[in-house]
Amino acid sequence: MKKLITIGVLAIAATTAFSQGYFKLSSGKSQTFDGFTTPGAAGVSANVDVALFWAAANTTPTVDSLLASTPTAGNSSTVESYTVAQAWTAILNGQFAEATSTSIGGPVQGPTSTTGVVKFAGGSSFDIVGASISTAYTFYLVSWSAAFANPTAAQAGGSAVGWSAPFQYTVGTGPTDNSVTSPTIGQFGTFAPFVASVPEPGTMALAGLGGLSLLAFRRKK
Repeated sequence: MKKLITIGVLAIAATTAFSQGYFKLSSGKSQTFDGFTTPGAAGVSANVDVALFWAAANTTPTVDSLLASTPTAGNSSTVESYTVAQAWTAILNGQFAEATSTSIGGPVQGPTSTTGVVKFAGGSSFDIVGASISTAYTFYLVSWSAAFANPTAAQAGGSAVGWSAPFQYTVGTGPTDNSVTSPTIGQFGTFAPFVASVPEPGTMALAGLGGLSLLAFRRKK
């Protein structure tokens, strides 16, 4: 009886693993830039980590309401209309999940090369836990400073953050499924993590005082 139970459990585990949809990110030209190491300039480096996020097909990332995709020339001195805290909150709000893979052995994330190229699983196919085979999903890439181990740590540390445009993709039936075209990083667009900023409270206070002074001056006249 014990042997039969063991075999049954193994069969269930094998079936579950086999049912995962497969993904492959083909290598491509430099698309991920470092916009935080040198303030005011963006370039390729190995100082950036990138993770794969996914959700149901045709889902628009919440972070797109702040900016559709971070610019190619991320400039940490540029005043943006959002902060990195707001961007991280929009990314990690549960709408999209960070992909995990049994073949990779954990989250689907890794560093860019010195030329800004992203590869997962060494450029090979990998399964995505929870994805159904032959099903379409929305994917996008999130990048941050490699000084932080993962997106959660990057959010807590106030890391620079960047994100790509979303991309629709139908996952394959297995690691050798050649019927599904593998996307390249270029299809996610070019993006850069950088430290967005908003006017400092002191600057805003001064602006407010200036406005009040003008009103007072007009009333005296």
